[in-house]
Amino acid sequence: MSDVDLDFGPSAEASASDTFPMRAGTLRRNGHVLMDGVACRLTDVSISKSAQRGLVEVNLTGVDVFTGEKHQDVHPCAHDVEVPVVVHTEYVLAGIDDGRLSLLAESTGEAKGGVTLPEGALGRVIESDFTAGRDVRVTVTRAMGREAATGHRAQ
Repeated sequence: MSDVDLDFGPSAEASASDTFPMRAGTLRRNGHVLMDGVACRLTDVSISKSAQRGLVEVNLTGVDVFTGEKHQDVHPCAHDVEVPVVVHTEYVLAGIDDGRLSLLAESTGEAKGGVTLPEGALGRVIESDFTAGRDVRVTVTRAMGREAATGHRAQ
């Protein structure tokens, strides 16, 4: 064999993609879809027939999983749309320091940082429950390279 060095550059990472394709006609309410480049939870999915070409279209209404902002879109039923991978993880709140949440994974005890205290009512409720000495669990939603605290429950 020859001593040829075949360097193909850096190897590709084996990480999962942020989205995957799905037929627009198979989308259902409370599922997720990418609208205007934003991960949205579907609040309404309706099917209509276009008068122009006779195509069946899917009318989608959804809210941004991070901000709650409303988005709408229309796609032909047989076309693929991008569906984001959305992961909800619950953590135990260990502390709040300078607007940042100190979180612990309950199963592993692993510390998680870098999540900011949400603005608005959710942030105020999390902070008041924590300062009152309650056991607070925070739900962190991760999608499309972003993550934010999107829910909580106190015991």
